[in-house]
Amino acid sequence: MFKAMIFDFDGVIVDSEPLHWRAFIRLLAPEGITFDYPTYLQKYVGFDDRDLLRTLFAERGLPLDDARLRRLCADKATEFLHVVREGVTAFPGVVALIESAMAAMPVAICSGATRGDIEAILPRIGDGQLLTKFTTIVTADDVHKSKPDPTCYLEAAKRIGVSPHDCLAIEDTAAGLSAATAAGMKTLAVAHTHDASALNADHVVESLAQVTLEKLRRWYA
Repeated sequence: MFKAMIFDFDGVIVDSEPLHWRAFIRLLAPEGITFDYPTYLQKYVGFDDRDLLRTLFAERGLPLDDARLRRLCADKATEFLHVVREGVTAFPGVVALIESAMAAMPVAICSGATRGDIEAILPRIGDGQLLTKFTTIVTADDVHKSKPDPTCYLEAAKRIGVSPHDCLAIEDTAAGLSAATAAGMKTLAVAHTHDASALNADHVVESLAQVTLEKLRRWYA
């Protein structure tokens, strides 16, 4: 059984990976860096903005000091806000699952996104009040190492006061699942971003529309 639920954000709650890709493409066009969406999904999903930019520049042999990295991260956040204003959608079933879980236990977000990204999107889905309802939200701004490092999940469990072994993490990427597993959590993978066969979790579903809190309690009893 689990006593708390922790949701990844991008690719689990909202269909935001295409939005991040578009923001990066706009940001990096002046640098002569471009890549298509399938490449983004294959190579870069699961990274936070800092590690993605470090990887892109290293792959191309381009210099990237800390000051420039900070500027690029800030500019990417601005580009992302512009993209979000063009529209964002929650995945089917996720808002209902979050709300039913919130009535029964602590519910958190653990994400490689920035706090600004999350705060820009959450008011645009559900009843518009989800931002204030999560017990805690751990973002890339709160940790020095991103997934697959488990620090973010350990920090989420600490904040909600529940042992990691009593938490269920819901993820859509291998990096996220590795982080949750390393933290000692139970895992549920949702195949929004990658094929189910590529996701190593306690249970894997195609969509959260087919999941209820009662069903999860049976699965993880």
